[in-house]
Amino acid sequence: MNATLEHFAGMIAHELRNPLASATTNLAVVRELSEEGDPRAPFLKQAEKEMVRIRDLLKSCLDFATAGKVTPKESDLGELLETIAQKIRNSHPALQVEVVIRGNPRAPIDELLFQRAVANLCENAAKVLKGDGVLRLSFEGGKESFSVRVEDSGPGLPLDLLDRMFEPFITGTNSSGLGLPFVKKVVEAHGGYVTPASSSLGGACFEICLPNGLES
Repeated sequence: MNATLEHFAGMIAHELRNPLASATTNLAVVRELSEEGDPRAPFLKQAEKEMVRIRDLLKSCLDFATAGKVTPKESDLGELLETIAQKIRNSHPALQVEVVIRGNPRAPIDELLFQRAVANLCENAAKVLKGDGVLRLSFEGGKESFSVRVEDSGPGLPLDLLDRMFEPFITGTNSSGLGLPFVKKVVEAHGGYVTPASSSLGGACFEICLPNGLES
């Protein structure tokens, strides 16, 4: 990754985070204080929604800038995947979210960053599925390595973006374009790789492969 780009993304996110949080809070207060039927209320609500979107973009920039710093420790990937799955279920009740574990799910990871990376893949899938379909998170572990797969029953990956999807700001959806680069950076910082793979569900699939270092 370009170090200058990472530094710039982190600097912008850090400098704008506090004033943006204040502006978002002020908008929410004004909207709450507006009287029922106030013709300005829909515009305030839309402005608040856009501020939240900008906040999420800045968080992505900050995550992207700091993703190379990992502190792995032995973690339970089964619990981690189930935690992610439950959050997706809560936000997308109609979505069928499955967790499949094969082998010993304990492995050395930076839990916070790795969870954020896998959650990014799940959120992308949920967005494409529009809350209806199947999302599967699976773990397969061995003595020397392990893999985590995130696959869905959606339309699959856009062919025109396959070669560039891990580049910053390349996106086929209304997103920051930093989600997949963040995933790649986190995985590579752990000494592994992430790649598109075939899905038994017929949609998109990303496979993360990492060295284990723990007894299976």
